[in-house]
Amino acid sequence: MQRYYQLIVLILAFCLAVGFSHARIPRKPWMPSHHSFQTESRADSLTGFDVQKYEITLSIDDQARTIQGNVLATVLAVESLSSISYELNSLTVSSVLVNGAPAAFTHTNGIIQISLNIPAGQTFTTQVFYSGAPQLSDNVYRVGMIFGTNTVFTISDPDAGRQWWPCYDHPWDKAIVDLHITMRSDWLVAANGLRDAIVDNGDGTSTTHWLGQHPMTTYLVCVTAGTYVEIPQTSGATPIQNFVMPHQYNNALVDFTHVPDMIAYFGDIFGAYPFEKYGHTVVNMSTFGAMEHQTMTTLGNYIITGDGSQELVIAHELAHQWYGNAVSFLTFKDVWLSEGFATYSEHLWTDKRFGWDAACDYVLTSYHQYYKSWENNNGPKVIYDPPFNSYFSPPSYEKAASVLHMLRLKIGNAAFFTLINEWFETYKHGNAITAEFQAMAEQISGMDLQQFFQQWIFGSGIPSIEYSIWNNDASDSPGKIIARSSSPTATSFDLEIPFRITTA
Repeated sequence: MQRYYQLIVLILAFCLAVGFSHARIPRKPWMPSHHSFQTESRADSLTGFDVQKYEITLSIDDQARTIQGNVLATVLAVESLSSISYELNSLTVSSVLVNGAPAAFTHTNGIIQISLNIPAGQTFTTQVFYSGAPQLSDNVYRVGMIFGTNTVFTISDPDAGRQWWPCYDHPWDKAIVDLHITMRSDWLVAANGLRDAIVDNGDGTSTTHWLGQHPMTTYLVCVTAGTYVEIPQTSGATPIQNFVMPHQYNNALVDFTHVPDMIAYFGDIFGAYPFEKYGHTVVNMSTFGAMEHQTMTTLGNYIITGDGSQELVIAHELAHQWYGNAVSFLTFKDVWLSEGFATYSEHLWTDKRFGWDAACDYVLTSYHQYYKSWENNNGPKVIYDPPFNSYFSPPSYEKAASVLHMLRLKIGNAAFFTLINEWFETYKHGNAITAEFQAMAEQISGMDLQQFFQQWIFGSGIPSIEYSIWNNDASDSPGKIIARSSSPTATSFDLEIPFRITTA
């Protein structure tokens, strides 16, 4: 196709990763024998246990900004256990039960260590009772439970579940989560899963029960409460619940108009929507972007404009339900498998909604912005295994999305869309790593992609292309084009650069 040909020239000839701009939190046995890197071991087998389910029971006092509750965890012992550890910061643990009986524990430096004696293969329960005033994480992300104006909400990405509930706070151990949240009765509570009941306690509070049906990582668990009104929608058989402030109602009707169509479209190309419901909560913080909590995305209030101008933010967070939530990365080394896919989905939705030319314009406009962000910038340029404070930086988003598009151009449309569908269906409700994605791409495409992944995913930086055109006007010999690549990093780049010459 002509337009594909032009785009591959733009992307590969200049070798600059096409970028996308959107709001986010300052700011988420396939191996062939020739691979030089190793597949990481599954982390559940390293920890000795696998949490199956959490049941969070929590009372929130928005005036005192305190919480009190307990978390009942159902756990499978993968091996014999003499203890188990959870994370919990800045809150006080009063007691712990194991299989309903009091158990000895310590709580030091944010680690709850519980003594027990459980043989391999046995399922058991722990229950941690705790209370206090939750604090935000003391790292660059500053997240946790946030008390805003007429709103209480949680943001736990990347590792702040431990700021408000005791858990094994690592992405590789996914579990089903039920939440029973008690709040003042004039507020509505939104959370993951399906709302089962709202019980009036007769004392000015009510308890809302949200029940999960599919496992999730701890950073995707959420509670949001406030003076909300609801906007219900459906997409096929999928219910959609939106929680907005009363003054945002009319604007939100406009901004959420295309959400059902987005779910249907992404379902067509990725695979059927993987969860029991979808929805949004809007929080009163102008500095907050958006967060893809499982089945219930949280949006900053500036996303609700009434003119649809933030439609691609909404599309980005929705796409995470497939990539990042249903298919989760094993560790944050592979965060690009979440953020890159969601960012590329902005391009896909633009193509669906406005056509290929609009999608290309969007890519090229953002490409210039992304390139400029790299000038005089000494930040990380590598996609795989970024530093902790750079999980949510351009390499994980724009560069990763660009690599996905280059992969699409390299292996072809049919293989690419087969790949992203098969990726979703194979690892749905589980975890996966980059090596598995490469191996699947190679199997489906029939290509050796070792160099492609090494230079774009595991290597850092981007090449610069220098070229010159020489023509001997005194003879009939053809002109010559001389090109060479220079990279600011040690990574070598193997490039295929199609080009076209038009003469007068």
